[in-house]
Parts: sequence; C-alpha cells; structure tokens
Amino acid sequence: MNYDDVEAAFRLMGLEPGAPLEEVKAAYKFSLQAFHPDKYPAESAAQKMATEKLIAVKDGYEILTAFFAEHPTGEPPEGWRTKQSQQQERPGQTKASSEDSTDWQSWEKGQETKAPDNDLHAWEQREVERQKEVKAGHGRDQRQKLVTYGKVALVIMCLALWSGKFSNNTYERVKRQQQANLLMEKAQYRQSTHDAASGYYKTDAQIHDEIDQEAERMKAQWMQEDMGRWFGVLMLIAMSGGTVWVFRSKKAKDFIDSWVDGTSK
Repeated sequence: MNYDDVEAAFRLMGLEPGAPLEEVKAAYKFSLQAFHPDKYPAESAAQKMATEKLIAVKDGYEILTAFFAEHPTGEPPEGWRTKQSQQQERPGQTKASSEDSTDWQSWEKGQETKAPDNDLHAWEQREVERQKEVKAGHGRDQRQKLVTYGKVALVIMCLALWSGKFSNNTYERVKRQQQANLLMEKAQYRQSTHDAASGYYKTDAQIHDEIDQEAERMKAQWMQEDMGRWFGVLMLIAMSGGTVWVFRSKKAKDFIDSWVDGTSK
C-alpha cells in the first residue's frame, strides 16, 4: 500500500493524516452532500468542478477504507511522512504547508458566494425565460386547439343545418300534398252525400263555399309556415357566409392568429 496516497486521501477529505475512521466517514458523508452535481446549475463551471471533486472524494474514501481495514489504529508502521518532514521545517513553512491542503468547507462556501453570482444568476434568468416560453407555448397550443375545434364545429353545424333544411322541405312537400288530397276527397264525399253527416241538407254551392274557405285557411297556414322557414333560411345563409368569411378572409385570419399568439389587444 502506498502511504503517500493514503496521506493525500486524508488531505482530500479535509482531515489530518491519522484522523479516526469516524471522522473520515463524517467527512465523506458531508462531501457527498456538498458536491452533489444537482446542487449546482446545469452545465455550469461550478457543477463540472463539483463533479470532479466528488469523483476524487469517492476514490479517496476507497483508499482510506482499505487503509483502516489493514491498519485499524490509523497509523502506518513508520508513521506519517508529512508529519515527520513538518517537524523539521520552519514554523512559517509549516503554516504554508497546512494552507496548501484542501479545505472543502471553505471551497463550498466560495462556490456559494462566487459561482452563483455569475453562473447561478445566469441560470436563474434562463430558467425564468424558459418557464415563460413554456407557459406561452402551452397557452398558444391551447388557443390553437380551441380555434381548430371551433372551425370544425362550425362547419359540422352548417352542414347539419343545411341537411336538416333540405330534409324538412321534402317532408313539408309530402305533408302538404297529403293535406290537399285529403281536402279533395272530403269535398267529393260531402258533395256526393250533400253533407248528410252534419244532419243538415246542403246544396252543392254551400258545400263548395265551405270547402273554399277551408282551403283558404290551409293556404294561410302554409304561408305563415313558409315565412318562418324563409327566416330560418336567411339566418342559415348568414351563418354560412360568416363561416366562409372566417376561413377565407385575411382580416379574420390575422385576428385569429394574433389571438392565438397572445398579441391581440
């Protein structure tokens, strides 16, 4: 086992060589939390540095666990080389050597105060813009779907109304023909019996006048129904014209596009 690597692993954890195993485990746990990449902005320099440090810490922890398995006391047979050399150095040199060791807590604090000032701030700004774009895009998609469904529903409604109009016209023609035939049969029967079913004898002229009056009432009813149907036709034509305008007019297209994009006033 290379004890220089073991000594470097202690320094990597921010510990002095020979620190007990409990402190090594605590330092390792702290490093896992402090240098987890998810704590730093994605694709930032801070995240890249933290990832490299975390890999180094994991490798160092493996070296230390193997060392303590072989040396439970935490001391190599010949002692720590760095401590021996430090005893022979001047106090100023010892202080400088101690400062060269990695202080992970200070490094993390530096990342929290320096890196976020640049990378994190820029990432937050990008995230805010991205959220705005996502919301705007989601709203635009919803409005575009609403427009599409509205157009489809408008076309289906027009087709259904025109279809119902033609079907109703056919039904009305058949119904009126049946009413006219029934009136003619009724007139022939009353003339042949001189309206005996009423209990009074009536001449052909009287029966003819009554049939004419009934026919006039029937025609008046038909004219009233026709006026209502013509009003419905005009409304249907207006609705169809509006549908064509929505699909063909540039002004309507520009208005709908501006509403979908959220730029309409």
